[in-house]
Amino acid sequence: MCPLPPTLRYEPSAWESAWRLEHAPRIQSDRSRSWEQGCEAMRREPATTVEAWLEFVRLRRRAWRGAPLPEPSRAATRALSFHALVDPCTNQTLARLPIEPLVGYLRHPEAHCMVKSRYGYWAVQQSKGYLLPAWYQEAWPSMARRTPAFLFDLGASTYAKGLGGASTKWFVDEYRARGIDFHHIYAWEAKFHTDADIYGAMPFAIVDRTSYYNLPVDAQPGAKHNPWRTLRAVATPRDFVVVKIDIDNSSVEEPLVTQLLEDRSLARLVDEIFFEHHVRGTPMWSCCWRQNTVTTHTLVHSYDVFTRLRQMGIRAHSWV
Repeated sequence: MCPLPPTLRYEPSAWESAWRLEHAPRIQSDRSRSWEQGCEAMRREPATTVEAWLEFVRLRRRAWRGAPLPEPSRAATRALSFHALVDPCTNQTLARLPIEPLVGYLRHPEAHCMVKSRYGYWAVQQSKGYLLPAWYQEAWPSMARRTPAFLFDLGASTYAKGLGGASTKWFVDEYRARGIDFHHIYAWEAKFHTDADIYGAMPFAIVDRTSYYNLPVDAQPGAKHNPWRTLRAVATPRDFVVVKIDIDNSSVEEPLVTQLLEDRSLARLVDEIFFEHHVRGTPMWSCCWRQNTVTTHTLVHSYDVFTRLRQMGIRAHSWV
């Protein structure tokens, strides 16, 4: 038996690699509201590939606890990227863990260019139906006994409400459906809310395991309300940690992500991260971010950030 724990090796799909290396650098300067260059690149991939990806997400979401997870179809495998779980002693691949590919402007693949929802354009822009969060057997692939799971929600709004829909409640519900219940939730929200707003919609069990900080996140390393300081204080590399970053303030978000990328000991504490990276040159910049976002980052920066996080073994997802 190998004395070392399995490692994760990132294997992007060919579709993702084309976007990172070819399409994103070419279209990052596209300032048109229609984002026509980006849409042209999205339409190069057969619609059946996108449909297979989204159907696989639905199948996994409906799987029963304890049952084998569904395998992706051939068409879905073409779309998806994977983390290979590797035995470090033999270099043998023990399992391949699917994750949604990094393509387009890193939201729902039918958003903007291929809107199909009867609920309209914005519903597809905000849809989370493309995401593949981990199941419990992926969170603890080599452990007979599960360790604590933590959620860090940065930009939490309130439990069941938010500009893009429920945040904390979505994570609680989605991970519970996958066999993961959070031992504790740490939430930060800069906008003032009354206690009734904060706790009114929370179930009793969530109130009992939530630390809600109704004040801004501080990106200064080591600061009292830098979430990474709290994470180091409460979690170990054996625990399962999910982080969401959507503060709508690039001057805070970008340093936090940089700190994670530059600190391997910190990165070993994070298993999954959901990050809405506010960048220039995307349809979201044209419709929504331009007025209140100060950043020099473009789509190329997004591809670099998410790829590096995934290469570090973190399941990094682009949030809405």
